[in-house]
Amino acid sequence: MKLNYKFLIYLFLGLFIFFFLVFKIVDFSLKRYTLHHNIIDVPSLVGLSLSSVEDTLEKYNLEFIIIDSAAYNPDYARGSILSHAPKAGSEVKPERKIYLTINPLTVHYIPFPNLKNKSLRQGINLLENSAFRIGNIYYVDHFAKDVIRYSEVMLDSILSNRVNFHDTLPKFSVINLYLGNGHIENVMVPSLLGLEFNMVKSKLNNNSLNLGNSYLEDVNNDTLMIVYQQDPLPNKELELGSFINVWAKDTLIDIK
Repeated sequence: MKLNYKFLIYLFLGLFIFFFLVFKIVDFSLKRYTLHHNIIDVPSLVGLSLSSVEDTLEKYNLEFIIIDSAAYNPDYARGSILSHAPKAGSEVKPERKIYLTINPLTVHYIPFPNLKNKSLRQGINLLENSAFRIGNIYYVDHFAKDVIRYSEVMLDSILSNRVNFHDTLPKFSVINLYLGNGHIENVMVPSLLGLEFNMVKSKLNNNSLNLGNSYLEDVNNDTLMIVYQQDPLPNKELELGSFINVWAKDTLIDIK
């Protein structure tokens, strides 16, 4: 029996076209059903008020749920967004719920401890035990080095007010300390290389210096970040209270 090759070619071609069309129809239906072509990048909501969040998410056809009020953070306005999940840049589909953590609307006020003439170490312990945060240290002319002369509370990134014993301040307020210089002008920069990032500020403060800009790579958890570069370099002489910039990443691999 002689095979009709032309017939077979047409048959296979027809079957190929048939299955191709079936595949495309099914694929199109699934994509339409799952809104595959309507992927949305989650916008950054950190720092926004709830009304701004509502307006923003409405434009993106996204919804939100408030899941928690965190400890008060003075860096953000009351009631503003501190974090959200999924985080900014995540790909989601329309009508996805974004879970928000907000800065509390009510703030707990705490009496300010007596820091006058306390040592830097004592002052830091008192502030941390009272749930205040340590800002920068500055030096004034006084015979006793690293003895606290007075303190200021940060009102924003620029303004600050002097604060006294028994004043009441919001919990987690940032406090700047003004210390005696012991009639010393300069200090040697310590090495921070290989140090965990969460220990850098303490070491610098104990060496009469401040933490400047921080450049963190591959951030997963600050406690695992290791310093691999600093500026200025170790053993350089600087004025008391100078700022040191650091670069850190979450692994020692490739750190030289």
